[in-house]
Order: sequence, then structure tokens, then C-alpha cells
Amino acid sequence: MAWGHRLATVTPRDGRGFALTFDDGRRADCDLLVGADGARSAVRPLLTDARPSYVATLVELTVRDVDRRHPDLADLVGPGNLWCVGANRILAAQRLGDGDLRVGISSRAEHRLHGKRELLALFDGWDARLTALIDAADDAPVPRRIEALPIGTRWTHRPGRTLIGDAAHLMPPVGEGANQAMLDAADLAAALAADPADPDAAIRSYEAAMFARTRPIAEMSARVQAMMLSPTAADDLTRFFATGPTG
Repeated sequence: MAWGHRLATVTPRDGRGFALTFDDGRRADCDLLVGADGARSAVRPLLTDARPSYVATLVELTVRDVDRRHPDLADLVGPGNLWCVGANRILAAQRLGDGDLRVGISSRAEHRLHGKRELLALFDGWDARLTALIDAADDAPVPRRIEALPIGTRWTHRPGRTLIGDAAHLMPPVGEGANQAMLDAADLAAALAADPADPDAAIRSYEAAMFARTRPIAEMSARVQAMMLSPTAADDLTRFFATGPTG
């Protein structure tokens, strides 16, 4: 394993295994390929044509040294997180360990938000104590696309390759993606350790269980994502926490 190497291309070798090329030009070979390379996986096309779709926009800003420079915002956010939910939009802030605040603005996919002026316009009419989180940001806004694979994405088993984590089941970031990725890794490792003489049988067993486990999680994540950015999000979230995800 080598940190900081982004996989660029994968080429099946004659017979068995794969040739790997990384973005810095380095090359390597492997007999068993596990794609743990995230949303834009270079390994995924070896198994499925499924592609992520754009489901929301997240814009990040940073307020530096908040306790000293903006004590009012430090008090507003407190020691953890602040979430302000409106119609089709969320304004959130999180206290970081280095004394900064990370401000996050979530909106529906059709919104294109790149500058402070656009962000402030999105929250026109909101309390100035909240929009001050945008005004106080020290860096330019960083827009990020939130994407998800089609729910129920699966593939026909092919020898010597499989996927885990976001490469396999990218879903909206509502708190389950990392959990499922860790379960994928643990389950695949256990299957391979239990049947080291037949890795393809281990992969088939892992994939069948992973497909069954992650589909309802992806369905729930999509529902929560839609609820959090709905026109009635505040009421919907109140009901969610009172009755649960099926209430």
C-alpha cells in the first residue's frame, strides 16, 4: 500500500491480474484488485457501467480563529455543530479542533453557488446572526458536487476484481457511507481469510451479502437527503426524529 497515489488506469493482463498506472506515472501489477478508490473509481468500469448522478450542492467556507476574531459566532455555534434548516437549503457550522469554524451550505442540485454574494442571496431574509457565518468567512467558497450511484447498483461477478465503499455504493452523505465502507472491508477480508485457496468464491460471497446489506441503506440515505432539502425540511426533520425514518 502507498498513500497519496491516485489510480489513473487499470488494464487487464493477459491471463490473470491487472496492470495499474497511477497519476504520478508509477506502475504496479496485482492478481486480485479491490477498488476502494471512491466516487470516481477507476476500477468500477471493469464491473459496471453505472455512473454517479448529481443530487445536491455543498459549499464550504472557513472562519479562522473564531474565538478571538468572532466571539459572537463562537458562542452561536458552541462547542460542536449548528444546523439551520430552511426550505430547500441548510446553513451549518462545525467547530474544528484548530479553533476554526467550518461552514457548510447545502442546497438542491440545480443551485449553482460560487461566490459569497450568491450564498447570501440564497439566505435572503434569514436572521443576520446566521448569515454572519457567511460574511465572516476568510476563504473563497469551495463548491462541491454531492453525487450518488443508482440505488441497487450491482454487477455480475467477474474473476479477480470487486469494489468496496463509495466505489461500490456511493450514497448521499447522511452518516452511513463510511460505516458501510468499513463493513465492506471487514466482510471482504473475512471472506478471503476463510477461503484463501479460492478468492473468487470469497468475492462472490462478499458481493452477494454486500448487495443485500447496502440497498436498504442507500434507499434510506436517499430519503433522508431528499427530506433535508425539501420545502418542508424543518417539519420533516422534526417528525423524523420523533418517529424514526419510516414515520
